[in-house]
Amino acid sequence: ISHSLNKAAEMIWGKNRDDSYENWIVGHKGLNGGSNPWDYELGLNTNGSESNNVNKWNDTAPSSTHFTLGNGDAVNKNGDNFIAMLFASVKGISHCGTFTGNGSTQTITIPDGGFQPRFLIMKCTSHAVDWQVLDTTRGWGSGNDKYLELNTNAAQYTNIDFGAPTSTGFTLTENAGFNGSGREYIYYAHA
Repeated sequence: ISHSLNKAAEMIWGKNRDDSYENWIVGHKGLNGGSNPWDYELGLNTNGSESNNVNKWNDTAPSSTHFTLGNGDAVNKNGDNFIAMLFASVKGISHCGTFTGNGSTQTITIPDGGFQPRFLIMKCTSHAVDWQVLDTTRGWGSGNDKYLELNTNAAQYTNIDFGAPTSTGFTLTENAGFNGSGREYIYYAHA
C-alpha cells in the first residue's frame, strides 16, 4: 500500500472498518526488541502482550513509500474496507521509541537531541498491561497525573505520578504498568 510519509513508517495502526469482530492491529519498529518487529503485532483495543503473527504485516518492514499487508482478516479481508494510521519520527516533533523498565525512577532521552513531549502513548509489550495516554494539557507532570487507557472505555484516571516531561524526553516513576523492572515498552511521543 503506498503512503506519503516520505520516510518509513515506524508505527502503524490498522482497522477493518466492516468487521466488528476484528481488533485494531498495531505494528511498531520496537516489537520483539526490534528484531523482525514486523513479524509481530499488538491490539490497540486490548491489553495483551505482543504476539508473533506474520499474516498482519507480511513480515515486511515499511519503506519510505509503501507498507505491506499479509492475508489476515483484521488488515486485508477481501471486499472489506480498512483504515491505517502511520507514524514516523520527525526530529524535534515526534518519536517512536522503546525502553526497558527498571522498576525505579528513570529518564528516557529521545534520540537526536530530543524535545519536550506534550503527548505520550506507551504500551508494555512483554506483559498484559493497558495502553497509557498522557498529555500536559490534562496535567502530565503535575504529580497528580490524569491519564487514559486506549483499550478501555473508562473515564480518565487520576492520582498517579507517572513522572514528567523533560527538555529532552521524559521521566518515569516506579510502577509495574509503565516502568516495570525488565519489562519492554514501546512509545510515541509528540511535542
